[in-house]
Amino acid sequence: MTTIRDVARVAGVSPATVSRVVNGLIGYSADTQRRVEEAIATLNYEPDTLARGLKTKQTAVIGVLAPVVSDALASEIMSGVEAAARLRGHSVMLGRTGPGSAFAASYLRTLRTYRAAGVILISAAVTPEMRRTLGSSIPLMSVAIRDGRRFASIAIDDEVAAYDGTRHLIALGHRRIGLLAGDPESVLVNTVRKRGYLRAMSEARLSPVMEHGNSLYDSAPPALARLLAQDAQLTAVFALSDEMGAAVVNELQRQGRRVPDDISVLGFDNTRTSMHVHPALSTIAQPLERMGELAVEKLLAATASGTGEPSGGLTPRILPHRLIERGSTAPLAPHA
Repeated sequence: MTTIRDVARVAGVSPATVSRVVNGLIGYSADTQRRVEEAIATLNYEPDTLARGLKTKQTAVIGVLAPVVSDALASEIMSGVEAAARLRGHSVMLGRTGPGSAFAASYLRTLRTYRAAGVILISAAVTPEMRRTLGSSIPLMSVAIRDGRRFASIAIDDEVAAYDGTRHLIALGHRRIGLLAGDPESVLVNTVRKRGYLRAMSEARLSPVMEHGNSLYDSAPPALARLLAQDAQLTAVFALSDEMGAAVVNELQRQGRRVPDDISVLGFDNTRTSMHVHPALSTIAQPLERMGELAVEKLLAATASGTGEPSGGLTPRILPHRLIERGSTAPLAPHA
């Protein structure tokens, strides 16, 4: 049976350093973390989670609340969460929540009963009610939504990202650019992204055209119809999720419009969905898997420190976004 000393020997570090990496603590370099993680994978090392749980009075379980289990964005964040948790000897419990769902409170009570090591909310803000339900000793944080008002979060700067996407379409020569936003009640994501779009359009002295879906595939075709009813001569559509962007591409082609020759389409997130449409979707990329990994690291560091709050306190961790150009966007055609 592989022990922590075996991992330390292969990685060329002390057992204490291996323990710090496994438990998400600080005090080692990125190179040291890489060597330890490679040694763990090579030796198939599994930490003794039962012994750890008896000692810390916490189970080696991380809870995740996702808005829709099948959502592409949540799936990619979950990939990062599961990889980082598994590396550190933890399991992941996934629960579904969303508008109208009464499951969240029950799920949080279950995680509190089982003394979870931490809880991650995907695309949802932490509320005071959630904090009270979970208790003060279990770390709780949001991912893919920026909420530095009360609780810790990991996200991109959504306003700047949407601004950059809109500016990219303007730089391609487009002047009639429609925005297909998500849930209008999503104040911390879609409202912020809309602000970036509106700022870029205002600076260019262009008229905004906006409609809402709900970020999922099936909501996009009717929202696109309403968008085109406002301006049938749009030459570009900026969809604030890849699922809606892919649906827009397919719906435009069903109508006989060529993408990007007749109309360009830009998505948001860089999920796998962006590659499952033809032409492939240009998009604003979020480092989704990395967000999941960082969330696990911060939660376990908080658990080990006994603070009950992720390291960094209420300061949101902002990660960089980037524009990925694929086949769905192009310079405005001369006849457009």
